[in-house]
Amino acid sequence: MKTNITHAPEGTEGSEAPEGAPALSRRSFIGLGALGALSLGAAGLAGCAPQSEGQSNAPEGADAASEELPAADRTETCDVAVVGMGVSGVVASSAAAQAGANVVGIDCVNSINATNAVNTAGIWAIESAEELKYDNHLTVAEMFDFIWSGTHYQSNARALRNLLPASGKAIDLAMEAGAQFIFPFAEADESMGLLNRGGHIWATSGTERGAQLQGCMDQYGVDSRWECEATSLLLEDGAVKGVRYVDADGQQIDLEAKSVIVCTGGFIQNIEMVERYFAGARMYGPGNQRNDGAGISMALAAGAQMGKNFSTSINESGACNVNATTRFVGQDYNTTPLHCLPLLGGLFVNKDGVRFMDEGKMATETMYCAEPLLRESTYYVILDQTEVDELMSTPLVDFVAPSAYANMAPVVQMSFEGVTLTSTAETLESAVAEGWAWKADDIASLAEQAELPALEATVNAYNEYCASGNDELMYKSVDFLKSVEAGPFYAVELNVAAWLTLGGIKTDECCRALDAENNVIDGLFVAGADGDFWAVPYYEGGSAQGFCFASGYLAGTTAAEA
Repeated sequence: MKTNITHAPEGTEGSEAPEGAPALSRRSFIGLGALGALSLGAAGLAGCAPQSEGQSNAPEGADAASEELPAADRTETCDVAVVGMGVSGVVASSAAAQAGANVVGIDCVNSINATNAVNTAGIWAIESAEELKYDNHLTVAEMFDFIWSGTHYQSNARALRNLLPASGKAIDLAMEAGAQFIFPFAEADESMGLLNRGGHIWATSGTERGAQLQGCMDQYGVDSRWECEATSLLLEDGAVKGVRYVDADGQQIDLEAKSVIVCTGGFIQNIEMVERYFAGARMYGPGNQRNDGAGISMALAAGAQMGKNFSTSINESGACNVNATTRFVGQDYNTTPLHCLPLLGGLFVNKDGVRFMDEGKMATETMYCAEPLLRESTYYVILDQTEVDELMSTPLVDFVAPSAYANMAPVVQMSFEGVTLTSTAETLESAVAEGWAWKADDIASLAEQAELPALEATVNAYNEYCASGNDELMYKSVDFLKSVEAGPFYAVELNVAAWLTLGGIKTDECCRALDAENNVIDGLFVAGADGDFWAVPYYEGGSAQGFCFASGYLAGTTAAEA
């Protein structure tokens, strides 16, 4: 009987199928209702032999608990079906096709240009062919120890061992098809940061990069289908056997496949899932709005187990405010000057008006500061008129002390070049009118308006730390200690802006989905931000995209052999 498993996916309710639907084979559908395929995102690797038939371990009795679904309008077949055609999907599908598989990739957006893949910056990868030209290149052994020990052994070591070499192979795959990169490691030595030593920076963006990525799939023979929304995994006797999707004409199509790779970009756009897996926190992504956890939900419904580690890579260009006319920081800081205030390391408070971190770390370790911000979700930057005036008249590179600027993240340094926030006062007035900033002649009145009860005491203590040059609470560097004394005063409400969620479905060393007992779910692979690979903490710049590349390659080559 062809049926729909009534596991409710994240943020949805299981929907009943109409009575009288035709009975076909003993096959189940793992459904998602209106949710669908999204886009974000290994050979000779340890332990990735094809899974033997009969080893699947999906939940017992799944077929018995299911409900009927109408027959599809047509059925098609392929070797590997890839759900989600962002960077992980591009690499996964291309790798599988290069290995000889007949591959179909589907995504609900209208082209590669609508995915996040065309706008990302750097990829951290190890032992690509280009890297191996240099004697001081990073090695898999070095980087395994760096991540495994540096994350205090919380990374998926089995997967990590295979993902690191796969990252370089994925770069080679893309370059062989015409993708273009800049190589900072060409000028790097052992004294430079690992992002430089392992960095592969995209040389193109937007539609130009989109053409290269689509060209990669075309060259390797991938059948890429856009405006096709996955609605169900096909399950037969506990094994995933394909995917049902709705095409641009509204046709229901069963795509039968030996292997399905789910790589739909995580769940940053699904507020309910973010709150569930990030302990009530909220964060917001400026990218593809369809990264709402649909692929993860399909995998969970098929019996896969969610991992336990979750983190994020925050937007290194600044914060956001969901109530602002322009929610996210713009390429021109003067369009959204308040959104970049966290990068200056000033005074931050939580909803109680209490400091919660060394704010200078947001300037010097920007992309790694997600955790303290997520613990608060909403926070407030406090500034006085002196700071506003300085921001409007002083180039950002001169606003902070030279020693502080020297320690800032390179991407922040570059974004500050040639910028003076001349629109700060005007934007503050607009923010006050929109209700996400407050202005008062004294701190007590500001605390009352913004409902920050401890703010007055916090500011008094903070000003004492500034006067003494010693932050006795959070030990912030004196380079970032600027008093808040000259009215009028401002409080600016900000939310966490992030690129993606990190953390997802548990996998083995070959990106095969696991259930709660660590048994492989036959036919189901997970890649990119949908998998539990490297979540806690976000540890190295470029690693999010690097592991999306790597897991796509690893899943694609392994799935092709299944």
